[in-house]
Amino acid sequence: MTAVGLRERKRLDTRNRLTKAASGLFAKRGIDAVTVDEIAAAADVGKGTVYNYFEAKEDLVVALLVELDRAALATIAELPRQGMSVAEALDSASWRLIDNKVDYLPYVRVYLSRLFAADEAAPELAEFSDQVDATLAALFERLLARPGMKRALPVDTLVLSFRTMHIGLVAQWALEGPPYATSRMLSRRHMALLAKGLEL
Repeated sequence: MTAVGLRERKRLDTRNRLTKAASGLFAKRGIDAVTVDEIAAAADVGKGTVYNYFEAKEDLVVALLVELDRAALATIAELPRQGMSVAEALDSASWRLIDNKVDYLPYVRVYLSRLFAADEAAPELAEFSDQVDATLAALFERLLARPGMKRALPVDTLVLSFRTMHIGLVAQWALEGPPYATSRMLSRRHMALLAKGLEL
């Protein structure tokens, strides 16, 4: 293994230890009650090391949610399933990026406050956003390849429309709390409206 490869592996290992330690502490005591010092101690690193990887404790929360969404993106790449309507496929994609966070509602609230308070997205979040866009663009391409579909808008505009609707749905979901019935209904309705614009 090259020296660069080894350094990268060690960097990823340290980062994973930090996120794992933070996740365990957050789950036991809540995000607000946990300090950066405690995260560092649990990961067996110095406090400065935490700040080498994350600007703030809240960025650890964002990193944990990104990992959840990476797994959701892999399932969206399998859509649409056989017999699924356009609206059902879009709703399934939308809900997979929400329902995967059902055990992490406090994380989502921290993420939203961090997102709207920041002047610009963290580099990692910007990179992940590009992955989301690519996955959604591929989904729209698969849907538009079906007979009876129209290309009234560019795919990147459709992705932006989806994501604009979706951030509103996530905010509604975070405010509503369990059992999320209104958010579930709105996801179906919003994605049905988006689908209607794609069909001849």
